[in-house]
Amino acid sequence: MKKLIAVLLVLAMVLSLAACGDKEGAPDAAYNNYLKEIKKNAKTDNGTLTVAMSPDFAPMEFYDLGKKGDDAIVGFDVLLANYIAAELGMKLIITPMSFDASQAAVQSGKADIAISGFSWMADRAENYELTDWYEAGDNETEQSIIVKKDQEGKFSKPEDFAGMKIGYQGASLQQQLVKDTFGNMADVDISNVYSDLGTLVEALKSGKIQAAAVAHGNGEAIIANAPNDIAFSGFDFDVDPLYENNLCLIQKGNTELLAKVNAALAKAKEAGLYKGWYEACQIYAEVKTIDELGYDENGVKITEAAGTK
Repeated sequence: MKKLIAVLLVLAMVLSLAACGDKEGAPDAAYNNYLKEIKKNAKTDNGTLTVAMSPDFAPMEFYDLGKKGDDAIVGFDVLLANYIAAELGMKLIITPMSFDASQAAVQSGKADIAISGFSWMADRAENYELTDWYEAGDNETEQSIIVKKDQEGKFSKPEDFAGMKIGYQGASLQQQLVKDTFGNMADVDISNVYSDLGTLVEALKSGKIQAAAVAHGNGEAIIANAPNDIAFSGFDFDVDPLYENNLCLIQKGNTELLAKVNAALAKAKEAGLYKGWYEACQIYAEVKTIDELGYDENGVKITEAAGTK
């Protein structure tokens, strides 16, 4: 009996160590460590910071349906939002909604700031206070077109898309790039606007469109979750340096919040945090299922776990 108990104890220790090893090597391990570090000494004495975010844009922001509540929204911009809130001494509230609704929420004052992989655009500069840039890997520096797997690598120039329907997310940089590149080509249909990336990807899979414009980093995550269905076309957009990197949107005139957020961004850049965050989120996104659920009529994300938020 003593020998049996001893064997069982050893076995229990081995299983415990194995479980710890699995946890440390889990896809979200590095992400969780960064998040814990950010939150470790965070204070919330200065009120709340409401952040509008469209979590359909891995690795920047997406859902992990294995987690509950607010923890289910993960990604680079989630780390950034937590970091900014911690630097400002504010309680973070992330409000998930569609990409265009997140922009409208800032204009109307329903959200203090929108953080959702935004790039600089002329109309945004007119309608919002735009923060300084933050760097998120190749997310904005490379913009690509994805197609079905059997069309992989067959495209190198705009003319190769003749006779095709190209889709994109509304109010996005990709929409502007598609219009700039294909707008004068009568034989390319660029009228295919989608409210969220999940619906865009489903349209590509089902054949409603034959190509979809996406940020390259997002394309990598989409392909990783559907490697037998989707691939890069071989065509990349020429991206003006103005569009490179990301920024946050703040209500026009709120220069006080703008200055505070810019100070937080400068501190994160000086500390060299962005590269590690992005790599951690790439690892995380490539092995998690991209949430392809849609939005309700108010532009709010619908999840299986919690219904309509």
